[in-house]
Amino acid sequence: MAIALLAMSLAWAGPTASRPVSAQVPERPHLPSAGLSAPGVDVPCEPSADRPVPLILLHGTRSDRTINWSYLGPELAAMGFCVYSLDFPDRGQVPVPDSVAALAARVEEVKRETGAPKVSLFGHSLGGVVARDYVKRGGGLTMVEDVVAMGTSHTGYYTEPPGDQVDALFNTECHACFDQARGSDYMLGLNDGPDLTPGSASYTSIITAYDGVALPLESQYLPEGPEVANILLQDACPDHFVDHVTLALDPLVRDWVVNALERAGPADESRTVDCAPPLSRRGS
Repeated sequence: MAIALLAMSLAWAGPTASRPVSAQVPERPHLPSAGLSAPGVDVPCEPSADRPVPLILLHGTRSDRTINWSYLGPELAAMGFCVYSLDFPDRGQVPVPDSVAALAARVEEVKRETGAPKVSLFGHSLGGVVARDYVKRGGGLTMVEDVVAMGTSHTGYYTEPPGDQVDALFNTECHACFDQARGSDYMLGLNDGPDLTPGSASYTSIITAYDGVALPLESQYLPEGPEVANILLQDACPDHFVDHVTLALDPLVRDWVVNALERAGPADESRTVDCAPPLSRRGS
């Protein structure tokens, strides 16, 4: 049941073939979040010498901080990270800049609470886009140590997804869904200019070959550079199956995130990988 709820909540659709990207998006009913943090998340925390940078978790479209981080949030908190989260307005269905503004406010709260000069950001799908936009245009250029994204279409997903499954399952509309589409005004603005990974932050993009949402898969890759790592999970573990939704429930993803956060720079693409890590490494 928990996985089914997660699947429904994380799912978000691209625009249909009958509606151009620039079309007016109608208002839709507000979808309130439960407003509850995952265990160990958003609790008073003092950064340690080993974990000096607090981490903010950013959920995907139509999800929330309760469901999206029910596994990875407690895991990271129990491993000594100061872990925080937020709910984007209307479960992230609002125009993406509104979610970026919400993140900017949350960063200031976390910095005040912890005394840390910087934060790290870990986003799922939409959350990765919001993280990048906050660094580039939202005031976070000097505020962020690491950007870790999973299942994020950095340059925009298909405006006409293959097959009919998107229309059949997700027939409601949202501003953020259109903003994230390839060729949208929002995506063109976000990726304008030569540098998609600005500032002093390191960037790690975690990708699964079985992602059926953030397509084409190439849109999840950031331009190569010394502060960028693109991690296709199946490069190291060819038999590992995880899709767009279950990235948030995956222990292999957890280990890549920890690697990215623990070291200077992005995740180490050449590291030796345990392809069958235990479900829990809490406190290890």
